[in-house]
Amino acid sequence: MSQERRSFARLYVGVEAIYSQKDFESSAKTVLVQDISLSGVRFISHEILPENTELKFVMNIPDLKSPLSAKGKVVWQKKFSESFYDTGIDFISFDTDAKENLSLYINKSLGRVKESREFVRSNLSTMIAYKLSDNPDSEEKRCISVDISSSGLKVFAKEVLAAETNLEISFSLPEDPEVIYAKGRVMWAKAGDEKFSEIGIEFIDIENKYITKINRYVKSTLGIEW
Repeated sequence: MSQERRSFARLYVGVEAIYSQKDFESSAKTVLVQDISLSGVRFISHEILPENTELKFVMNIPDLKSPLSAKGKVVWQKKFSESFYDTGIDFISFDTDAKENLSLYINKSLGRVKESREFVRSNLSTMIAYKLSDNPDSEEKRCISVDISSSGLKVFAKEVLAAETNLEISFSLPEDPEVIYAKGRVMWAKAGDEKFSEIGIEFIDIENKYITKINRYVKSTLGIEW
C-alpha cells in the first residue's frame, strides 16, 4: 500500500453496495461495505474477484442526498472461509460531485466519532469462535465478524441465533496473537439472502484488558487520537 493511499482517512460505514463487472442489470451483486475512503472501499463478498477486475458501484450512504456512483478495480482479496472473501477496491473514477460529497461525509462523520468517543465501531473481519453458554456440551462453531466496539460485535453466521442467547466467544485482533475471551448475548438477528445471518452480539462479561485492546484497535483503524 502506498503512502498516498495510507494518507486517506478510512471510515467504517456498514452499508450495502451494488456492484457489477460488465452488464449492470444482469450481473449486479449486493455486498456489505466494511469501510470507505476517498481512495477506495473494502467489502465482504461471496464471489472470487481476480486482481484488476473493474467494477461499477452504487452505494446508499447515510447523510448523502443521492446514491454514490463510482468505478473501481480489485487490488486484493483474502479468503476467510468457504463462503466469505474480504475484498479491497481502489477507486478509478467518480460520477459528478460524488467525490466531493464523499469527502464531506467522511470529514463530518469522523468529527462525530471524535465527539462521541463511547462505543465507537470499526470494521473487523476475523474468525470468531462461539458456543452456547447454557449448554457446556454444545459444539463450537465459527462465524465472521463485521465490526467491533467495546460494547460488542456484529457477525455473519450460518445459523440464526435467537435474541437473548448467551454465548462464549473467542477471537484475535489483527496483528495481535493474544486470544480475547468474552461472554456475549445475542441482541438481534436478521436472516440474509446469501446463506448467512447478520447477528448483533453484546459483551456481557469481558476483562478490562481486552476492552483496552479493542479500544486501541478501533482508534487505530480510524486514525483517531484522543
